[in-house]
Amino acid sequence: FVREDREEGSGGGYYTQQTGGAGAGGGGGGGGRFATGGDAQSRRVYVGNLSWDVAWQDLKDHMRQAGEVVFAEVMSEPDGRSKGCGIVEFATAAEAEEAISTLTDTDLKGRMIFVREDRETTSGGGGGGAVFGGYHGRGGTSVYVGNLAYETSWQDLKDHMRKAGNVDQANVLQDENGRSKGCGIVRYQRPQDASRAIRELQNTMLNGRPIFVREDREQHHHRGGGGGGGGGVGAGGGGGGGPPTRGEGAGCQLWVGNLSYETTWKELKDHFRQCGDVERAEVMETPDGQSRGYGTVRFYRRKDADFAVQRLDGEELQGRKLEVKLDSKA
Repeated sequence: FVREDREEGSGGGYYTQQTGGAGAGGGGGGGGRFATGGDAQSRRVYVGNLSWDVAWQDLKDHMRQAGEVVFAEVMSEPDGRSKGCGIVEFATAAEAEEAISTLTDTDLKGRMIFVREDRETTSGGGGGGAVFGGYHGRGGTSVYVGNLAYETSWQDLKDHMRKAGNVDQANVLQDENGRSKGCGIVRYQRPQDASRAIRELQNTMLNGRPIFVREDREQHHHRGGGGGGGGGVGAGGGGGGGPPTRGEGAGCQLWVGNLSYETTWKELKDHFRQCGDVERAEVMETPDGQSRGYGTVRFYRRKDADFAVQRLDGEELQGRKLEVKLDSKA
């Protein structure tokens, strides 16, 4: 199809790479920078499932089928590789809506793209380390993401999870030394986006590893430093999550053996949260405070405990294969 070129300057400078766009870790864009304030948000769209070799020029040319493109950006890794998604800003909100309705499932360099509205106040912004509420506090807007590569940053996590909807906050949990624990929390703006993430992003690849996604059911606030509450009452070890209660009853507590001597109760709890809501985790210690290499994990629900036995028995934590079974003494 052929239409008039409505871009200012008759295309002058259209292929001039511009740096410092709005998106964290983003690639270059053309035609100016993202606008802020007013109706700017309603004029932006998020484009996913981009081929790795799509440049911002390719994206802009493709999206111009729906109207005048003010700016186009392909999100990229710190080393410059594409993240497979981008942001496009149109001159009008009507053109953005046209792009959503007509360009979803169109082919761009051999891949069927999807287009949806971008409701974030700043593309790719936001960060880790801030405190945010759990699943209950936002009506089901937070999800737990596990099996993250240790080099995955909160920016990587946020950009990946934005495929399901607009992300308010992304956080990669860390140990006391600032190292990733291989899991994180993502909070969406809408509960339906969190549900979509669980449904559609399960087992998708992020930095070379298939992630798993489930609802975040922890009933306390999260910090970048890790999960779990402080203060333990268990004999001989540190624990978190409050005093032991009976939850649903028998069968909720697990015995975990072959722990690394460096594993803390917080790390143990974070690792087991991939299977459900953990009430308490404890690492048994000697009188002088040294780990005994085993501990207990108590879930609120028996089915989560059963799932943990099936999933995590024989799985590796900090270089050691765990032994996970029901705690017969509980």
